[in-house]
Order: sequence, then structure tokens, then C-alpha cells
Amino acid sequence: MINNAKLMSKCLESGKSATPQRMSIINELDSARKNLSAYDLRDSLKDKGHSFNISTIYRVLSFWIDVGVVHKMDSSNTYLVCNDSHTNHFHVLLNCTSCKSVEESCQLSAQLSLPKSNKFSVNNSQAVELSGLCKMCQ
Repeated sequence: MINNAKLMSKCLESGKSATPQRMSIINELDSARKNLSAYDLRDSLKDKGHSFNISTIYRVLSFWIDVGVVHKMDSSNTYLVCNDSHTNHFHVLLNCTSCKSVEESCQLSAQLSLPKSNKFSVNNSQAVELSGLCKMCQ
């Protein structure tokens, strides 16, 4: 479960506020405990009495990506909450092609870490996707 104090801190660091829309969307994504599309989020929130248009959902997801709380799975156009502290490393997402589960591997992320140099600086909000079969589907 994501810590609301951590979310508030991330918002303050970015100079932005934690609006009700931002909090509703991140809390819904976090409670799903799986990757969701923007349309899945919209439908789930609608079932709970919230009415957000899809452009609002995308804007809010983009905000949470920018502050380092959410990852986008490019292969499936879905989103998931980051499960680590974003400390100077890549984020490796293990995508099961059978059950569609996604796990963030902090151990692999640390191994792929690049030293800072004057020639290239790595953006920590990036995620590398690896596709394969999870332990349950093997």
C-alpha cells in the first residue's frame, strides 16, 4: 500500500499540490495491485462514484510518472505504482506474457545501474520491460 505522506512529499518536491483527482487516481491504481489501463482506471473510479474524463486520467498519470510514483508499461499501455524508492537506478519491470502480471525487480535494477558521467546522465523515471513467464506460469 502506498504511503500518503510519501505522495504528499513527492507533490511538494515537484511544487505541485495533491489534488483530490490526483489522490483518487493514485489510490485506485494502488488498490488494484496490478497494472491498469487509463480506461480501466476510469471505469473502476466510475463504479465508485467518481466521474473523470479520460484526458484527466492521462494528465494525472503523467503527473505521477513525472514525480516518480508510477511506471508506464509501454508494451501494454498500462500503469502500475512503483514499489521502491527511486534511488539512482533503472527500474526493471518483469512482464509475464501468460498471466499479464508485472513485478518490479529492484535487484535487477541495482545491477543495471550506470555510474554518473559527464557524457551521459540516466533519467531515473525510465523503466526497462522484460517479457517472459513468471514462476506461477512456468
